[in-house]
Amino acid sequence: MVKPSWKLWFLVAGLALFGWYLSRVDLRAVGQTLGRLGWLAPVTLLPYFCVYIVDCIGWRFCLPSTLRLSFVTLFGIRWCGEAVNNVLPSASVGGEAVKVYLLRQRGVPARTGTSSVVVGRSAQTAAQLLYIVVAALVFLQIATPTPGLRAGLLLILSGGAAVLAALFWIQSRGLFGSLAGLARALHLTPSSLDRHRAKILEFDQAITGFYRTQKPRFFVSAGFYLGGWLLDTLEIYLVAWLLAMPISWPQALVVEAFTSIVKILGFWIPGTLGAQESGILLLGRLAGLPDTLSVAYALLRRAREIVFALVGWLILYARHGSLRTIRAETAAVPAPRPGPAHPKSTLLTL
Repeated sequence: MVKPSWKLWFLVAGLALFGWYLSRVDLRAVGQTLGRLGWLAPVTLLPYFCVYIVDCIGWRFCLPSTLRLSFVTLFGIRWCGEAVNNVLPSASVGGEAVKVYLLRQRGVPARTGTSSVVVGRSAQTAAQLLYIVVAALVFLQIATPTPGLRAGLLLILSGGAAVLAALFWIQSRGLFGSLAGLARALHLTPSSLDRHRAKILEFDQAITGFYRTQKPRFFVSAGFYLGGWLLDTLEIYLVAWLLAMPISWPQALVVEAFTSIVKILGFWIPGTLGAQESGILLLGRLAGLPDTLSVAYALLRRAREIVFALVGWLILYARHGSLRTIRAETAAVPAPRPGPAHPKSTLLTL
């Protein structure tokens, strides 16, 4: 765990980097460009709202087909969980545990809920890897020739493939059990581990059981998650069109796909503030986008993240009470930890 003081320094470094880029951009032109949106500004939220819908369908396939739970209810639960992830991904109660808790409130066993969020994140990660592979191939075709670009792309692809393979190997052997074994090997075994050993084994059996008996549902889920990643591309494509600065679909694909990698690499910077914006500007240059469009899109994207997080927290407080209550009631259940923080879930990590 990175100390708060280090996070602050990372934040300063990220903002300084973005400030350096901004010093080389015509900010007056950026303001005039954003002014073209006018009353159409809320339209820029539609692509990501569609992403939420498609991703929720993908998650639904990670739950039992016999589950009697309306899509609207499941959609609200997922939105709440993503909002918690976006604001507090390092908290003791993460968004995934919140999803499990909210499912339990509607009669879904913790074992089933935990299995669904772990398998769902795995499906989403697998879809993201395929998405990045396609984007990397497109990137090599349209990017401005840069020393080391091809080697960097190959390194990203091979690293992502290794992480994905390790994730599935660990889950096939039992995710929570493997993590517990690693903790014991490092002499980091907490006393709570022994108290919850039975629950841990129960969760592992549910996850491995899903992979053994529900493979078609997993692949359908991954297909919907891939659709969600592709819909992400629509956001910058629509923004560029609304700003009267149209770009090609390959350009939109490259910027969106590799922005997700920037968010992963900048995870320890609170909210990836500065790093995300700098990454978008740099990727835009490599993909042939004007700096004015890249900066305008970076600002609109950050505004969208804030809006979606606020709506999710409002739903959580209006329907389910405070996070402190949820924290107390989930204390007895090991929080699902399917892997590193997801790039769609990093808004503020202080």
